[in-house]
Amino acid sequence: TPHSPLPPDTRRSEAVAVDIQRPTPPFWGTQLLTPDDIPIEEVLWHLDLQALIAGQWQFRKPKEQSKEEYQAFLAETVYPILESWKQRVIEENLLHPQVIYGYFPCQSEGNTLYVYDTNRQVAKDAEVRASFEFPRQRSLRRLCIADYFAPKDSGVMDVFPMQAVTVGDIATEFAQKLFTDNLYTDYLYFHGLAVQVAEALAEWTHARIRRELGFGADEPDNIRDILAQRYQGSRYSFGYPACPNMQDQYKQLELLETDRINLYMDESEQIYPEQSTTAIIAYHPVAKYFSA
Repeated sequence: TPHSPLPPDTRRSEAVAVDIQRPTPPFWGTQLLTPDDIPIEEVLWHLDLQALIAGQWQFRKPKEQSKEEYQAFLAETVYPILESWKQRVIEENLLHPQVIYGYFPCQSEGNTLYVYDTNRQVAKDAEVRASFEFPRQRSLRRLCIADYFAPKDSGVMDVFPMQAVTVGDIATEFAQKLFTDNLYTDYLYFHGLAVQVAEALAEWTHARIRRELGFGADEPDNIRDILAQRYQGSRYSFGYPACPNMQDQYKQLELLETDRINLYMDESEQIYPEQSTTAIIAYHPVAKYFSA
């Protein structure tokens, strides 16, 4: 395929070492996980309670309230609501967590990442399945996601992990039913929980990928450290500052074959089912969030 000429400044960032250990994935290609493969309690352990309680449910600490009073309010009122909704979701099967994730051979060149056919891990005759163009910071450390992966001229074939997760159409349907039945408070609780369970499922999947790539020993044992990204590498979603091109998500969904779990993006770049997220993953030790 003809390339558009590389922008003048595609020099790698000096902050990103090339000479690092490159992991070997447990398999090439994708794996599909159904609700039977996904322990819901493990997913719920990954919930971001701050985002759920203060963000989705709007239980923010009033200015005039002390920290202790707010904690007491959460313990007496909010946590019991959360527990009862967790039980209800499990007993009535109101969320259907499904995941497709996988490992693709890749190499970088300038600001471009080439993703190769999974049947060919030999650099010489690998066929390019897709390429992603990432923006580079103009100042600071001049970071670019492509730099986290082995450069083409190194001859090393690297691994590009990707994931797509959803809690299913059932979440959207049940939320709509609560809304049309005028159960607005229940709607708020369930809808907010479904959104955050999808995020928790993304955390759970990313943790699984880190373990499979051999970084399990560095895993935090508490959710606060996980949410603060105190683990190796980072995951990025298209549309965010480091990889702003939403069109790339169409390529990602195709590589992951997400139609197998009825997960798709429409012409207006809206993802369905509503409570779904996708991500690309860089395992490089210096990979963190940044704005390009």
